[in-house]
Amino acid sequence: MIKNLGEKYSPLYFLASLGFGGMGVFFFMYFMFLTPHPDTAMPTFNSISTAFASGSTGMQTTIVIAYIGMIAMIATHFALLAWNFREFNIWKKTPAYDKLRNSNAAVTLLAIPLTLGMSVNGLFVLSATLIPNLWNVIEYAFPFALLAFTLIGLLAVKYLWDHLSRVFSGKFSFEANGGLNQILAAFAFAMVAVGFAASAAMSEQTWTILAGMIGSILFAITAVLLWLMFFTMGVYSMLKHGLAVANSATLWLTVPILTLLGIMVVRDSHGVQTFQSLAGNPAPAGPGATMGLMIFLTVAILMQVVFLVMGHLAMRKNGFYKEFVFSRNQQSPNAFTLVCPGVAFGVLGFFWIHAGLVNNGIIERYSAGYFVLVAIMIAVQVATLALMAVLVKNQLRPALATEKSAVVSA
Repeated sequence: MIKNLGEKYSPLYFLASLGFGGMGVFFFMYFMFLTPHPDTAMPTFNSISTAFASGSTGMQTTIVIAYIGMIAMIATHFALLAWNFREFNIWKKTPAYDKLRNSNAAVTLLAIPLTLGMSVNGLFVLSATLIPNLWNVIEYAFPFALLAFTLIGLLAVKYLWDHLSRVFSGKFSFEANGGLNQILAAFAFAMVAVGFAASAAMSEQTWTILAGMIGSILFAITAVLLWLMFFTMGVYSMLKHGLAVANSATLWLTVPILTLLGIMVVRDSHGVQTFQSLAGNPAPAGPGATMGLMIFLTVAILMQVVFLVMGHLAMRKNGFYKEFVFSRNQQSPNAFTLVCPGVAFGVLGFFWIHAGLVNNGIIERYSAGYFVLVAIMIAVQVATLALMAVLVKNQLRPALATEKSAVVSA
């Protein structure tokens, strides 16, 4: 009989799967912004094949790296997703599950719809870049995508409702909070919002665009309200009882939320342009080619810088890196919270460079300044990949080893 982590499991292990999925999307950014796709809203197998056949050695190298990285990361994402669900289903039968549901940590259950949202995104980018001529029938896929995000959104609502029922009944412990843990709820809803916005951005059917925009705005509003509420609660908790070392990585949770909401705005603005085109009105030259969007993305990325710097200073001061990242002194999935901010900052950086700066003529594509900015985002990606390798070694492999040793002992 196969043994497992049992009561040692935590839903936060889903963040390991989430991080790999996010990194797969990061590699997809190479296709999105570095390869031409003039006839489609996003790169496809056909446009990538054309770019590879007619491109320079640099273009061909970029495409090869993007394919290898994207496929490897998303495959790992689904492998870890399967592992998590197996562990989660067994863990639900232990007393630890009921204990978690009746504590502040119930918010960690929202890591499940959060990760499932990334799974849908991963499947979509894989399909678009690996299946020839998919764009010819892409409109048939959007209703299924909308349905998927509706179901994921309902799951998020269920977990949130259960948690808020406890919070509003006065059972929330500020003393046990010790961080910005609760913001994970806003993260999950922002993921659903950006998922809905994908259909709004890429479809050319009025009702599909409208459904995508309504769903994205609804879940984005919820995400913002949840962030405001739980951020305030978290700050109050830290001011009164201090920041718990184990929860230090939650100081960075706002970073991926900003990325998701930023991409949602870009996608919905593209949907608005499609509405304009369908109505016969002139639209801007490219997706989101407005100064307003550039300012919005600039504000978002600078906010990310502030949260990253403040969180880094806190984690360096209290020893979080030493205990939870660069050693095995503390075995906890909390450390995987660090992966998403690195991925998110780089991904939003690509949108800021292209949808914000290039599309508005502020910098010229393939200029020296352009390559400097892209190089910074790639450096962030490399650093995040190194962090992921360290976390797998120090946090995830010991968990898997625990399971294997239990099998041997059995």
